[in-house]
Amino acid sequence: MVGGVVALLWFAALGGLGWRALEHAGGGRVSGAAFRELVADGRVERVVMRDGGDVQAWLRGGQRVRVRLPDSAVMPDGALAAQLEAQNVDLRFEGRGQWLGIALNVLPVALFLAVWVGVPLGLLALGVAWRRSGRAARAKVAEG
Repeated sequence: MVGGVVALLWFAALGGLGWRALEHAGGGRVSGAAFRELVADGRVERVVMRDGGDVQAWLRGGQRVRVRLPDSAVMPDGALAAQLEAQNVDLRFEGRGQWLGIALNVLPVALFLAVWVGVPLGLLALGVAWRRSGRAARAKVAEG
């Protein structure tokens, strides 16, 4: 039991190190003030702003940085967006994906159909198979 707990902790630590490595490989995090400084200096080439304040920016030279800003700063009609557009920065806004919401809305209907349609049809199929096997056994006895 102790070996299992140690193995679980070992794999959890490796997973945490992997996530950390991926975060650093994907681009460094900067503060909001440092990001505004990069924008003011004209070093930003492309920006993707997502709902929730997540911002990814590509600097001139190919470096990628990430920053978390307040929701009010990530609006298309905000001051930051106007400043980026004035500098001819490639600016794109992205919303969150809707697939999770769609899946959660379809799940109750699927469960309803599985319980009220799938289970009775499955029981009916089992009954038909059981009856056929009984007839076949009786036919063999009658022939024999």
